[in-house]
Amino acid sequence: MTTYSGIGELNKLGDIVTSYSAHRVLVVTGGKSFQACGAKAILSECLKDHHVTYFSDFEVNPRLIDAQRGVKLAIENTIELIISIGGGSVLDMGKLIKALYSNPSEAVNLAKGTISVTDPNIPLVTIPTTAGSGSESTHFAVVYVGDQKYSLANNCLLPNDVILDGNLTLSATKYQKACNVLDALSQSIESAWAVGSTSESLLMSYEALELCVKNFSEYVNSTDNPIVAQAMIRASSLAGQAINITKTTAAHAWSYGLTKKHGVPHGHAVWVTLPAIFKIHATSHSDVISDPRGSKNLATVMARLMGILNISAKKDIERYFDDMLTVIGIKADIETDLGISIKERAALSCEVNHERMGNNPVIFSKSHINKIFKLSLTN
Repeated sequence: MTTYSGIGELNKLGDIVTSYSAHRVLVVTGGKSFQACGAKAILSECLKDHHVTYFSDFEVNPRLIDAQRGVKLAIENTIELIISIGGGSVLDMGKLIKALYSNPSEAVNLAKGTISVTDPNIPLVTIPTTAGSGSESTHFAVVYVGDQKYSLANNCLLPNDVILDGNLTLSATKYQKACNVLDALSQSIESAWAVGSTSESLLMSYEALELCVKNFSEYVNSTDNPIVAQAMIRASSLAGQAINITKTTAAHAWSYGLTKKHGVPHGHAVWVTLPAIFKIHATSHSDVISDPRGSKNLATVMARLMGILNISAKKDIERYFDDMLTVIGIKADIETDLGISIKERAALSCEVNHERMGNNPVIFSKSHINKIFKLSLTN
């Protein structure tokens, strides 16, 4: 994977496409954001001598039936290169089209992972326009088959080229940027404490978190600082690289139900549970640690995370995250802010992605879950 990182790097796209000798190109984009961020004009110039097919007719959370339509379009136009430019869902859609291209009749089995992806040998170029998902750095893609979420994974889905141009993120609304940075922050934190973490992933997750901490507030609250935007899109990509190794954990595992059932956008949804999970991890005893490396390893990781976040004492964790969310205008209390009833909270506590939960370093007790979802009067 080759990464081009810097303000204005999108202008190198023409040279990248030329390097593949590709004439027939599929460009997967978002809706209004494609033009608003300035990408449409630049791509039109870079690709003016190519046969270009555009695909943007799909939902925010990629559905298999949408990906199948994209594959049909790609096959009909005998495409030689895929360019995905947009947020996480757009980047995932480009990967899904590549994954299904060689065997479209087996789309459901491919999505569910019952058969393996056959590499169509079509280069994939990804260009994020948000500083959040890190999807440009991973070999998996989210896809919904009906209401069920799957993560389709294969090494051939890791993009060939990535362009990180902070300018492309500046047109997002304040709330969109807030959700994006919360996704990057959560992936930095979760990849660090994940059971699947390695020495390599830890270096990336800590660096990503340091960049997030230094830049997230100005990024969300400012509208015209490309230097800060470039730092945040780099942080997001680093977090994605870490997650590509480790995968996510409990906060992500519980977030999907909040998004699906209550319409809470992904980055926001993760932070409904993450502050409480963070405190549990920081204060857990060895008898609930599931990571085979033991409680000392988790304690070391939590101490490093607290150091980067500048949390001086465990008793300050909840207040720190409350203040952090307030700074970027996010309200994430599951009861008072989101108005989710106790019955619905109990249901959400049971609706979990088991693969992601199995990667969590702590086994949650009933009292832990009651705390996270505010299910008892003793919170």
